[in-house]
Amino acid sequence: MATAALVIAILALLGAFLAFRRAGTLQERLERATGQIYELKSALAAANEEHEHKLNDLRLELRRQAGEAIFDPKMTIADAMKVHPKVQEVLASFHLGGCSHCAISDVDTIEGACQSYGIDQGALMNALNGLVSGESGGSAGLTATIANAKMSNVKVVF
Repeated sequence: MATAALVIAILALLGAFLAFRRAGTLQERLERATGQIYELKSALAAANEEHEHKLNDLRLELRRQAGEAIFDPKMTIADAMKVHPKVQEVLASFHLGGCSHCAISDVDTIEGACQSYGIDQGALMNALNGLVSGESGGSAGLTATIANAKMSNVKVVF
């Protein structure tokens, strides 16, 4: 009886050892698969970003060919920033989003930001549309436009 118990114990230890080795092998395979999934996810995100950029370029070109205004006052800041890489520079030159006390949200519309911060909406729209039409006149033309862009008739009441 003691011999049978010893044999069963040895077989149980052997089974546990084999299970432990198998678990280690499975752990290694799982780690490799996880690494591959991470690499594929990164590649997919990069491809997605590239396709989104190309799609935005195509939309911009279609609007340009149709003669439509590229920027719309009802457009959100986030949407405007997707249109052209220099939109953020134009907004900052109008003192929108350039510092902590005049920070704007991506969900704000261009129209709402102009109203909130007393910016001449027409001047901002001209500067933004000048980015895609190439008529911005460079930084000197933009600076001249911005100099007169603050509305003098806006009152702030506390």
